[in-house]
Amino acid sequence: MMKGKKNLHCLLLGALLSVSTWSFAQQVPTTAELIQQPVYKTSWQKMIKGQKNLPAWARKGAGTSAPAEWVEQAGKKYQIGSICKPHDCANHFLLVAFSDDKKQAWGVRVSVEDKPEALETPSQFAQYQWLGQPDEAMKALLIAQLEKDPDWK
Repeated sequence: MMKGKKNLHCLLLGALLSVSTWSFAQQVPTTAELIQQPVYKTSWQKMIKGQKNLPAWARKGAGTSAPAEWVEQAGKKYQIGSICKPHDCANHFLLVAFSDDKKQAWGVRVSVEDKPEALETPSQFAQYQWLGQPDEAMKALLIAQLEKDPDWK
């Protein structure tokens, strides 16, 4: 009887590990991780090329980030993510949208003045740097993503 229980425990442990491994494999990459993939990296580099006053964290796409999400606008799909300056996410961050084929990227770098009033209404103290020459529709898409944040007032 003990041998049967041991086999059952091994079977359950194996099942648990395979589910955990599958779950781990299914994790969505963060925006910073996406940018390291060759196809995304190429469009990222095109987006930032020639940009002046772009800090190193933004130029490299190396910062704190969350998984990108898919958004549809006017029948087109975009993968949108964000990256922020390490240890200063509230004041310095960037939103990026990749085309469905990943050949083009557009972004907006947002800098919020470091003032106490900016805590309540950051949008009133924000400066924007557009990246990748977005048209008005793309700017609206990026701003709409920004405004989805409940703290962005």
